[in-house]
Parts: sequence; C-alpha cells; structure tokens
Amino acid sequence: MSRHEATLRQAQRLIALGRPDQARSTITRLLQKEPAEPWLNNAMAVTFVVGGQFEQAHYYASRAVKASPTNTEALCTLGSVLSALGRHAEAVEVLERAISIDPQSTNARLSIANALAGLDQHGAAAEHCRAALAVSPDDREVTIALMQALLNTGNVKEALGIAAAKIPTWPPSVEIASWVPYAMNYLATTTPAASLEAHTRFGRTLADLNRTVDGGGSRPHANPPDPDRTLRIGLVSPDFRVHSVAFFIEPLLEHADRSRLHLTCYSTSPTEDAVTQRLRSLADQWRSVVRRSSAEIAAQIRSDRIDVLVDLAGLTAGEKLSIFFHRPAPVQVTYLGYPNTTGVEAIGFRIVDSRTDPPGAETWCTERLLRLDPCFLCYRPPAHSPDPTPAVPSAASGHVTFGSFNTLIKLSDATVELWSRVLERVPGSRLLLKCRQLADPRTRTATVERFVRCGIDPSRIEVLPATKSLADHLALYSRVDVGLDPTPYAGTTTTCEAMWMGVPVVTLAGASHASRVGVSLLTNVGLEECITRSPEAFVDAAAVIAADHKQRGVLRSTGDQGLRRRMMTSALCDGPGFAKRFEACLRAAWTAWCRDRGEPA
Repeated sequence: MSRHEATLRQAQRLIALGRPDQARSTITRLLQKEPAEPWLNNAMAVTFVVGGQFEQAHYYASRAVKASPTNTEALCTLGSVLSALGRHAEAVEVLERAISIDPQSTNARLSIANALAGLDQHGAAAEHCRAALAVSPDDREVTIALMQALLNTGNVKEALGIAAAKIPTWPPSVEIASWVPYAMNYLATTTPAASLEAHTRFGRTLADLNRTVDGGGSRPHANPPDPDRTLRIGLVSPDFRVHSVAFFIEPLLEHADRSRLHLTCYSTSPTEDAVTQRLRSLADQWRSVVRRSSAEIAAQIRSDRIDVLVDLAGLTAGEKLSIFFHRPAPVQVTYLGYPNTTGVEAIGFRIVDSRTDPPGAETWCTERLLRLDPCFLCYRPPAHSPDPTPAVPSAASGHVTFGSFNTLIKLSDATVELWSRVLERVPGSRLLLKCRQLADPRTRTATVERFVRCGIDPSRIEVLPATKSLADHLALYSRVDVGLDPTPYAGTTTTCEAMWMGVPVVTLAGASHASRVGVSLLTNVGLEECITRSPEAFVDAAAVIAADHKQRGVLRSTGDQGLRRRMMTSALCDGPGFAKRFEACLRAAWTAWCRDRGEPA
C-alpha cells in the first residue's frame, strides 16, 4: 500500500463506523498535497460510494486508475461504481482487466458478478462466483451473489441447498433472513406449513434485530378513531417505476375518491422514470425516502398522520418491512407486491381475494385476510399497445406454438417437466420462451438443455431475450397460440398481457396464493376451461385448446368474445370499481381499529 497506510486505515475505520464525511476530511488534506496519489483517490471514491454519491465516486475512482492502471483494488472500485451508475457493460470491461491482473481476486470476481447480473447474464455471474469461492469458500457476499444467480436462472433447489448450509453460520440480518422464505415461493415441493414456518422465522428475526432501535411502536397513535372520516393512506414501495406493481397500483391512484382517501406514496428506490413521474402526479403527497433508515421513515410516516399504511413489496424488499415493525400507523396492511404472508407480526392485514385465498387460507398467514372480490387486482393495460393479430399463429407456421414470457426464476423443475409433457402430447408443437435472463448465452443453452433432459428435441425450444420496447414485447404474442403458466409461481402481469393480446393461458391451481393468481385472472375473463387442478388436467387442457383453431381465433378477435373485450368489460380492468372496493377493504380494517380504540390492528 502507499506510505499513507496509517491515514488510510484510519479512514477505513471511520467508514466502517458509518462516518464517511469524517473519513473524507482526513483524506482531503493529503490529496491537496498529492492529488494524483492512487490509494488516496481510491479511498476518497469509497467514501462517496458509502454515501451513495456515485458520480463523485466515479471522478476519484477514475483518477486512481489513471494514476495506477494495474492497481486491482482501484479497478474494482471503478468497476463497482460504474455498475452502480447502471453502466454495467463498461464495468465488465474494467473488471475483466482486474481479473487478468489478479485472477485470485475475490473482490474482482464479486464485482464482475454483480455487473453481469445487471446485464442479466446470470450464468456468467455464477461462474465468477464459483471461481471466487474456490479461493475464498466462506465469503458471504460471494455466496449470496451465487445463490441469487442460481435463483435467476431457475436453479432454485441448488440455491436453497447452499442457503441451508451457509445462512445458519452467518450473523443474522433482515435481508439474509428474507432470502429463504422468498426463494421457497418458487419451489414446487414447498408445503404451506413449511412456507409459514419460514416466513414466521423471518418475522421473528426482523423483530429481534429492530427491537433495540424502537420498542416496537408501542406508543399510542393520536389518529382520531372516526370510522367515516377521510382516511390518510400511505403506500410504501421500491417499485413506483417501470415495474409490474405500477401497472396494478396506478388505477387506485387515478380513481380513488379524494373525499374519502388521501394517498401518500413513500418511494424507497433511487430509480425514477416516466412512470415515476406519472404516479407522482396522481398522488396527493409524494415522499422520496431513499437512503433513510427504517426508523427515520417510520418517524416521517407517523408525522404525516397516516391512518392505514400499505406495504407493496413484502419480502422482495425485506429490509423495508422494518418500517412496519415500528408501527408508525394504527393499521398496517400488505398488498400486491408479494404472493405470501410476510410473517411480520406488526402487519395486521393482507389483501387477497376468494380465489387466490379460499376459505381456510388463513391457516397459513400471520395476517388477517381481507378478500377484495371478485379480483384483488386491477390491471392498467399499456396505452399504446398493438392490436391482437386476428389470424392464429399456427395457421401461418403450420405448428402450434406454446409460449411463456415469465421471468426465468419461475421456470422451476416442475414447470419444465409439465411443459415437456405438453410438447409430447401435441406433436410438432414448439415452445417460445422470452425473458431478460435469456440475454445470457450460457443461460440460453442451459435452459434448452433442461428440456432436452426431459426428452424434448432442442429444435422445438426457442429462447429470446427481452425486447427493446413494451410494444415489441406485446407484438411477440402474434407468434404464440397458447400461453403456459409456470408452477408453483404463476404469472400475473404476463398473464394479463397475454390475454390482452388475445392469447389464452393455461394455469395449474395449487395450494398457495402464488399458484392461484391465474385462477383469479382467468375466472374474471371467463376462461374457466383454462384452469386446471392436476398436471394431467393441465396437459389435457393445453392440448384441447391447441386443437381448437376456431376458438383461438375468436379469442384473438376484437369482438365481444375476444379476450381484449372481455378484459375491458371485467372487474380486472374496472379502475373506478376497483378503487371503491379497495377503499371498502381498507375502511373495514380501519373500522376494526376504531372499534378497539387504539389497539394495533
């Protein structure tokens, strides 16, 4: 290291203590004397990384690399900063240089794995993680990156196997505690009892880790317990952007009766786009709470006098569930962004419907269920989507094409086996898969090989990466005759998109909410014949629909029996009706709190 080793170590200690500003002051004095010193520039970059100031970090990291082009640590810092800025391809180039200089660098391998993940090249990311673990087998961050890469390529069982061996040996954290119950949603062999146990364990960990910060929000709430007044609703999410959640929350923001509901959005993500701007314009109040602690966000929510606080992410943003532990609102609800119980005792209600969670589902939840019938979702179709193609694809291609545009995480072993049986049942048929993760050549090859192992000729499987635009994505449905829903984690947005483009989707109803969303969606548009309850029935239904060219043509039409018209006239796309039903759900929970006059609900 440089002759400033003592200063650098002092700066590192200050960073570890969460005091990057003090570390920066220490380094600045020396940089004024030696502005080109690589180690000082690298350390200054790290202080800005810790503070989330990546443009400033890029300036100093670039200076460090310019002064010392073979400095592996500086290259790793620059690569990580580029990745944080979304410049993943540039990051990979920089980090490949670092690895060529030092192939044993765990930091370089981890950094390039993260950059590759940003490019959806999860197969390549997994290879770098394995190389790093060969050198540092107990590295926690690398192991987590490998687990996530495996999950993103559909290798859920292997990822959970690693988690079972490693996580118990690590210090507890909310994010790590959420990983196993989250991943279990994608495993077909997960039982409701095992899922509940895992989520409850997560909830206990979250409570234990937060209890030293706050007494669990035991302070009474000053909200007037009037069941009929205008309710102040808080919506907490990292997904107020181009994301599935936005498709389904926008109708509430647009159509809620403002004499009855006041809506505040708490955005926990630094990512903003055109959708963010649109949602912000629809909210009564918008708060960006990025890089604020859960306790700070909870204090803000309490100050805003929120009556009902709604989580829209569940364990997909596990750390932010800590906000709810502090009980900043009298009534706390989870909805939409996660297909399972949260396991968090402080969250009193979960919004579902009678088809996703029929009577008896309460057994497998820590929350009380509020059933928003006839459908717990309201889909906002894209404004400029293409019309469905009137001709069935098989008429032009000469063969039936099954399709799924779901994320590869949902391509479980059970799904591959089930869809392979469909292909065997329908001679000459093809399967078209499309998702972001299939941009990676390794992942494409590995995905096709999974079907080959089930006896399917590889020429019958076509895999495509993400398209450049949503319009292009929807236009690809002109090539799909019948959609296939994955199991046990069914599609939601993808199913809505397929039906919007006139494509029927066959679903397999299971025991969990995640496996029953398709039941709700298909029932609401009158496609009950596509709902099955056993693998055998799934294969039969797919074959029947594939053979009925006339009916598939009707579903693609723009007439009253076409799927698009059915959706438009159903509860699934009824924004005003949904907003009223959603308000009724929240008011029922609020009335329960008013009745108990201050007891947490």
